[in-house]
Amino acid sequence: MPSQPSRPRGVRPSPVPSRSASSRWLALAGLAVLAGVGPVSEAAPATAKAPTAASVPVPVPPAPVPGPLRTEALGLLSQPSVAPEAAWRRFGPEVVPVLAALAEDTSVPDAQRMRAVTALARVESPEAGQTLQAMLEDPHRPSDVRSQAAAALGQRLGFEAVKTLQARLEDRDLRLREAVAQALGRLGGQRVREVLEERLPLEDVPQVREALQQGLTLAEP
Repeated sequence: MPSQPSRPRGVRPSPVPSRSASSRWLALAGLAVLAGVGPVSEAAPATAKAPTAASVPVPVPPAPVPGPLRTEALGLLSQPSVAPEAAWRRFGPEVVPVLAALAEDTSVPDAQRMRAVTALARVESPEAGQTLQAMLEDPHRPSDVRSQAAAALGQRLGFEAVKTLQARLEDRDLRLREAVAQALGRLGGQRVREVLEERLPLEDVPQVREALQQGLTLAEP
């Protein structure tokens, strides 16, 4: 029998991995490849999953707090009738956009919204008259706001409002045409009578014709 080669003294043989350990490592490597993460070591430590953006709570901004000017204006508008001109004079032109916003705020009672439009006629500021005219001429504004603006513009500008109001007698909004006819009638005067008489035969809606007749009655000297 041939003799076995001798090992150097003091050198231990390298350990041969067992079949079970090799199988376990191959199984782990296969799972890693299927998962798409590449080969991993059997002893690789588990890493914590970073939180996603969806898991981070988004702060909700607080609701806007109404300003003191709006609060004071609402206090005046809550009265049974529109506050006198002196009550609005102290606010200055800064109250004009506040009243315009309140006029179209559906969370405000209708009576207060209409008083907000009328109050614009009592604010001593050129912007008030310009705002009323913009309300009147804008077809996208609510019908009740435009109709109230017709009356308020007549109060604000007097006979200077005749030309602007006359143009609205041809508006598509029936309710507005009625309001304009009555607003013109309250102004009175020969010029108003001529405008109403000129429009009467051209109007074919009975309720608007009636408003024109009422306007003529109001305009009588």
